[in-house]
Amino acid sequence: MPRFTDNQDGTITDSETSLTWQKKDSRQLTGRWMHLEKSQKLAKEQNETKTGGFEDWRVPKLEDIKTIYNKSFSNRDFGNNEIHIHEYFEKGGADCCWTDTINGERAMMFSLVKGRSSWINKLG
Repeated sequence: MPRFTDNQDGTITDSETSLTWQKKDSRQLTGRWMHLEKSQKLAKEQNETKTGGFEDWRVPKLEDIKTIYNKSFSNRDFGNNEIHIHEYFEKGGADCCWTDTINGERAMMFSLVKGRSSWINKLG
């Protein structure tokens, strides 16, 4: 059984973690980069509209986003630079991802290029 399954509804299921991911990230869905609070608001809106049939969308935990990063995967971000997520994820997304890890005015962001996390001002 393959690790990732394209559910043909805009989502991907990871058989190793049982998590379902959207094929498009917030940058692709809105056409712009979002700070953490706007990303959280987008997840809430997607729950209200039951995107992909789900009502539990959220900004991922750091340990969750780390599971989809794999140096052997090759995909392309919005600038056509290499990122390391599965090819089922839509090409042209962001090169990093917010996590739900917050410390005051900063939040943890995870790089899909380098596979590392760093603290960033949550308002960008």
